[in-house]
Amino acid sequence: MKNKDMGHIFISYSHRDKDYVHKLQGALQKDGFEVWIDERIDYGTEWPKIIQKHLDECDAFIVVVSENAFESKWVQNEVARAGRKKKPIFPLLLQGDPWLSVEATQYVDVTGGSLPDEKFYQRLALVVPGNKIKKDGLNVKTISKVNFRWLGVGGIILFVLIFGGFGLNYLINNLPTATTTISFPTETPVPADTPIPAPTLGIRSTIIGEKGETLVYVPASEFTMGSDTGASNEQPVHTVYLDAFWIDQIEVTNKQYKACVDAGMCELPSSTSSYTHPNYYGNPEFDNYPAIYVNWDKANRYCEVWTGGDLPTEAQWEKAARGMDARTYPWGNDAPNKDFLNYDNNVGDTTVVKGYPNTASFYGLYDMAGNVWEWVNDWYSETYYESSSSSNNPLGPESGQYRVVRGGSWGSYNDLVRSATRNANDHLYTGYGIGFRCAHSQP
Repeated sequence: MKNKDMGHIFISYSHRDKDYVHKLQGALQKDGFEVWIDERIDYGTEWPKIIQKHLDECDAFIVVVSENAFESKWVQNEVARAGRKKKPIFPLLLQGDPWLSVEATQYVDVTGGSLPDEKFYQRLALVVPGNKIKKDGLNVKTISKVNFRWLGVGGIILFVLIFGGFGLNYLINNLPTATTTISFPTETPVPADTPIPAPTLGIRSTIIGEKGETLVYVPASEFTMGSDTGASNEQPVHTVYLDAFWIDQIEVTNKQYKACVDAGMCELPSSTSSYTHPNYYGNPEFDNYPAIYVNWDKANRYCEVWTGGDLPTEAQWEKAARGMDARTYPWGNDAPNKDFLNYDNNVGDTTVVKGYPNTASFYGLYDMAGNVWEWVNDWYSETYYESSSSSNNPLGPESGQYRVVRGGSWGSYNDLVRSATRNANDHLYTGYGIGFRCAHSQP
């Protein structure tokens, strides 16, 4: 239960810096501060409203400055909102250079992962109600309001000296015009008997990732993997348990992949054409078409370095495609046709992602059959289902010659677009019929 007289600190950060942020959170809590950090991956579609509420009600705003945070749309939006709401902003420079948006504010250098010094905590205590910190003889008590007539001239001068840098700016921005009493912002109390409910995750819950991608939630459960009527490498049928995870709703597009390339974090596709379009990659006309001519290594790097995720395991991919009812295709058991998906050379090239909205998978993913094959994380073994003893979050063979691809492509016939179909290619192979999507484990 939250103390109604206790203010709180909002920490804005990139999830790639979460190890440092958790250490910082622990240090702040040890000194008696109420700290709120977001754990976006645990929540559903209402999560942006929860973030906004806690930011708007915070008494101090800490931003962990790093290159990861600079690239995060979430962090930049949070910093902008904190400025608009005139929150006292406390930048911590973890890595890189200060950003233009915060470099005018006094920041503390914590490069290398060090914690701030004691003066930082004392500055925080001046604006966060309900904290008592005694450091080097300075006893900072709860501050709710100050009457300048009581202080006198000398007191006012001392008051300004104590606040320094950020405090002076804060007072100027918040000084009332009709009274000499200054009230510091306090959090709107949450009634003790009505805690804020956490959003409930369910089938087809989605969130927006740090790069703007839509992620679909796949809850923890068992599912049926393989097929007794398919090829021998799909047998035997077996039950697999998977922890909850998130996975891209669509195949990674040209526009998404190009953003990583332009940032210097990904390599160009081996070709900028498609089967019928000589000017495909980098052409705005095809921004929302699947990225192709990307080998396994490049796809894996995109997922890891750019989105902070991974290629899905083979088991994750199959569960996301067919759900828990062992359906043959993502949409069910009805035979494929040209209105369901892009396959069997009906179009003759890739099509825009999410181009067949009526045949999404059980969990709400698009193009899990046809359009392009999709790289997954596992090494390929034709007999893996026979020899594997793991039925709990299987990761595939420890080594191999080829990597697994799933889902079929625009040129695949009926049998190859089944959700249980397994295929493989050399990890360096690129072509006009292979793309990928990324996944994120539930922490």
